[in-house]
Amino acid sequence: MLLNTEIQKILKSKKFFIALIITIGLNLFYCWFVYNEENKSIESTKQYIAYTEKQIKELQQKLKKEKDDMKKRLYLEQINELNRIIQKEKLKMQYASNPKKEIEERARYYKMRYEISQKAGDYKELEINKVNYQILNENIKRKKYYSVGRQFDGWTYLLSQSYGIAFFIIIVLALLIGSGIVSDEYREGTAKILKTMPVKRSNIILSKFIATVLTVSALVIGIQIVFFIVLNLITDSFKYYDVYCNWISKYKVIGFKIYPVSDGVKLLNLLECSLLQLLTEIILILAISGAIMFFSTIFENGAFASISFFAIIIAISIFRQKILILKRPILKLLSLIFPWELSMVYTNSLPGEIEWIYASFYIVIGLNLLMTVIFVLASMKIFEHREKVL
Repeated sequence: MLLNTEIQKILKSKKFFIALIITIGLNLFYCWFVYNEENKSIESTKQYIAYTEKQIKELQQKLKKEKDDMKKRLYLEQINELNRIIQKEKLKMQYASNPKKEIEERARYYKMRYEISQKAGDYKELEINKVNYQILNENIKRKKYYSVGRQFDGWTYLLSQSYGIAFFIIIVLALLIGSGIVSDEYREGTAKILKTMPVKRSNIILSKFIATVLTVSALVIGIQIVFFIVLNLITDSFKYYDVYCNWISKYKVIGFKIYPVSDGVKLLNLLECSLLQLLTEIILILAISGAIMFFSTIFENGAFASISFFAIIIAISIFRQKILILKRPILKLLSLIFPWELSMVYTNSLPGEIEWIYASFYIVIGLNLLMTVIFVLASMKIFEHREKVL
């Protein structure tokens, strides 16, 4: 009953309609921007090839007129280098219309890199190259020549949301919907009425928290699913659900050290990766909703709650890389609170200084769930204390 009341209150508010418009608008803008950038990239490549070919002709003319042997060699080296660049760019253009060739070439490349890493004893590179080769090789066996990001479809849209886009949208919506969910009760004087209700004070806060989580989740994930379906229908890309994606490999953690496992690597397909993406978003929504409600309980003004929470997010983002170089491994856990780049949770190609995060998917989930519990319990205590004061 109480939860239903809170949800209805949110749905009937102007903030919800503003949040709905913002979510749809941001997703439309994102799709337009990525699609436009892809088209620009193709055109710029064509222009670059034409410009480079013009440079080659000019150098060839200079080469014919030049009599100095040293300058001739210099011109010849420049011509060979520019020809190599053109060949590389033309291959990229060919791959755009020939995905089979691209996948086969990439598979050969990673197999070669794997053999080199094996000889050099570089186990980190060995594992990464092995995983990528296995993924591509499995896709070739299935005759599914698909590469995420080669075309802008539903899979690319959804998985690319993990690179900061989903985090930004979640933050905006949580601030808009959750910043005043408790503080408005203080400002409007309805907090006094709440104590007359025959329910536990903790249930009031819990219902507000759940209502915020459900609303933000419905807006973020619901609209993502709609865009995902529409884009895949337009591009006929649902058939690639079982194509393997290079987001995860298997690693063994001992303390805070990470050791690659050469055998039994777990490969994930596009459907599994997409579900993992949505799961991570839900965990993030829980943590952020709990945090914003905590600040909303402290301040009577929703704007102050928003500013305080936003300041915390900025501080974590600024000091995230500095936290990662701390000598005490336990302090590095702070960098996993509110992971703005969701892909860092399960990628297999992170920078060396944070390599222990390779297998941190469960650590990230556990830490953010712990933070959620702490924020919600703290909000309950503060609300009970303020009620006594009122």
